[in-house]
Amino acid sequence: MHDASNLAVLHFNDCAGVGRILVDQAARQGRSWDYLPPEQVRPAVTPANPLAAKAAYLPYVLRRARHVRRADVVHVHYATSARLLRERGIPRRPYVLHLHGTDIREQWADSAYHNEIQRAVDGARHVYYTNLDTTENARAVRPDAEYMPAFIEAGKLPAWQRRGAAGRPLVVFASRWEDVKGASENLRLAAELRRALPADAELAGLDWGSRAAEAARAGIELRPRLAEPDFVRLLASADVVIGQARPIFAVSEMQALAIGVPVAAVGSRLPRLDDAGTPPAIEGTLDDVVAGVREALDTPEEVAKRLGGKAWARAHHDPAPYIARLDEVYAAAVSVADQA
Repeated sequence: MHDASNLAVLHFNDCAGVGRILVDQAARQGRSWDYLPPEQVRPAVTPANPLAAKAAYLPYVLRRARHVRRADVVHVHYATSARLLRERGIPRRPYVLHLHGTDIREQWADSAYHNEIQRAVDGARHVYYTNLDTTENARAVRPDAEYMPAFIEAGKLPAWQRRGAAGRPLVVFASRWEDVKGASENLRLAAELRRALPADAELAGLDWGSRAAEAARAGIELRPRLAEPDFVRLLASADVVIGQARPIFAVSEMQALAIGVPVAAVGSRLPRLDDAGTPPAIEGTLDDVVAGVREALDTPEEVAKRLGGKAWARAHHDPAPYIARLDEVYAAAVSVADQA
């Protein structure tokens, strides 16, 4: 078994900042892991002209080869990124695969992607998955697939400075207006909240998603898409944050919880695999959520304290405890590769 503290690790591509956060946390624990973010892995736009496309692509291949050559093991984020390690000129290294959602939730079942994703899974020394609603699929393709949640960086979050303390109460819908985020349920919720809340309460959301125009008609004041720091500050200014009406929460909802803002969402969330806990939110039927939001606007600090979302999110989505386990996984991957 290799000494994990001396291994050269490359996090290749990224989703929801998981790779970057792990690399930063590893640095705080004395590791020096490398990181190649999505914009350096492959071009966002490829020219239509074949020669121009090849010329635009070449620097990315050279960059990948340079970073992979320095690595003992590669942690690949998102299944379709694994094929990039098999391109000509890329040194062969053992890799760990991280499934992030759409790859295993939808693309794995799509004939256009199925073989590619299965091949990526089969070639990995270890497999992680990030979303609890993909547990069944992830373990179908890889019975030993291991759950690792998305992370929050609590030290970088702003303090909760709810706007209602000094002005109009603010309710922020955190998700984009798409069906995969529960747009239908949230559009109904928006309409009910507009009728049930005081006239001076503002309902806000992002101008993002195929059903954003419907949100505007339901009484949502649409804001332009924001850079993450600005969006997090918007969450921190809310009296209540509305999460996606789906059985899992995304990073935005976890950030709101970790700031201390009461979070509400229609339906219920899947329990975690370790302690069967669920994010402490105002949830249930449409009527339950409307009533809960009204209570939270009346007594926001009291509701936030009762829910305990801040402590829960920080305890369950802290990257620090995962570094030692990754050390073990990486060392095992390199040892198996040495014996092959």
